[in-house]
Amino acid sequence: MKVHFCPGAAPEDLEQAPCGTWLGESSELSGDWARIDCRLCQSRKEKIIGSAAAEEHAIIEQMGDMADFMRAEC
Repeated sequence: MKVHFCPGAAPEDLEQAPCGTWLGESSELSGDWARIDCRLCQSRKEKIIGSAAAEEHAIIEQMGDMADFMRAEC
């Protein structure tokens, strides 16, 4: 089977790779692009990286908003 890209730790119940491919029992996931041999992941690399970066940015922004709220409450 192919090695698909997955940023961060993949949950065990993940059924689909970021490229859209359904994962089987022998599918592998990695955050290291050097190990990725899925052609869909490779062709969509920029889009996958952009999506992961946008998600990380949203989480960081939400954490900042929560910290601001907690400071205001004290």
